[in-house]
Amino acid sequence: MSVIVKEDKLKQANSYVKNNREKVDNTYRQKYHIMPPIGWMNDPNGFSYYNGEYHLFYQYNPYSSMWGSIHWAHVKSKDLVNWEYLDIAIAPDEAYDISGCFSGSAIEKDGKLYLMYTGNQDPGGFENLRQVQCIAVSEDGINFTKYENNPVIDSTKLPKEAIIQDFRDPKVYKKGDKYYSVIGSRNLDDSGQILLYSSDDLLNWNYEGNILQSNNEFAKMWECPDLFELDNKDILIMSPQFLEPRGNKYWNLHSSSYMIGNLDYKNNKYNLEKVEEIDYGFDFYATQTLIDNKGRRIMIAWMQMWDRKFPTNELGHNWAGCMTIPRELKLVDDKLYQLPVEELKV
Repeated sequence: MSVIVKEDKLKQANSYVKNNREKVDNTYRQKYHIMPPIGWMNDPNGFSYYNGEYHLFYQYNPYSSMWGSIHWAHVKSKDLVNWEYLDIAIAPDEAYDISGCFSGSAIEKDGKLYLMYTGNQDPGGFENLRQVQCIAVSEDGINFTKYENNPVIDSTKLPKEAIIQDFRDPKVYKKGDKYYSVIGSRNLDDSGQILLYSSDDLLNWNYEGNILQSNNEFAKMWECPDLFELDNKDILIMSPQFLEPRGNKYWNLHSSSYMIGNLDYKNNKYNLEKVEEIDYGFDFYATQTLIDNKGRRIMIAWMQMWDRKFPTNELGHNWAGCMTIPRELKLVDDKLYQLPVEELKV
């Protein structure tokens, strides 16, 4: 059996994509939606505006049109319409992320682009599963180096009521002179919750508090959180797993919700005023937003859902998954409005 050393995993993945992408059947390929060049795509990651361009990373398996061996793929655009495929950014090649480089986000600092992502370690058996938070840095927005002291957040910085097996999807942002990260979590009582961390340099992190939790009333795990300001409100977005339907809402297997309120940074508590479903469709999950140079808050999501048959995989087309078109968000009368970005106008 051949052994692939860690330095070669990224190179191997990029070589595989280059040498095999012609095997993709283009019958159902999209015109405006971002798709994988070959293989599997799920959550959008690292959606950011950096050096005059929009960057989007995503959960990616280059070797199959089903989930597994998760890397971070990478595309960029000047106009949110025409996207350039770049080399894969990071691969699962360290002990702390050997079972997958799971979802996360990106932010610019001192001209460099920082990725914050979840390292997944799954040797077998739920009790042995570990999810930790990691950093990778790039000086050009293309080539990334993982931080030598990863993970930057592990079980030592986890509150005692949270479990390390469901602790993922950091969304990093800056407020004032500090960096913050909201991370999805599940506690010992099977309640979804959002944990807040702070840092001065993106490398050394402190636990601030559990800003909001479901108390067994709103799903067992909250994935893919995002927190941003819009019209003097703090909008908290997350994806509750296995949320039971409520009337005509939340009929998707896993939903995507937005919350309107304000985060009290002194007491590290989110004062919730309202919660709503973002999208009533069945192919919408794992939203992520950015703010661009025009001050627009733009959202994108995975246009698919778990635990279903994926037609292009079933048909042997060697690819699966795509993203929604980018949507500009506006808050009007305590409702989150979503508009296709103006660049899509003909």
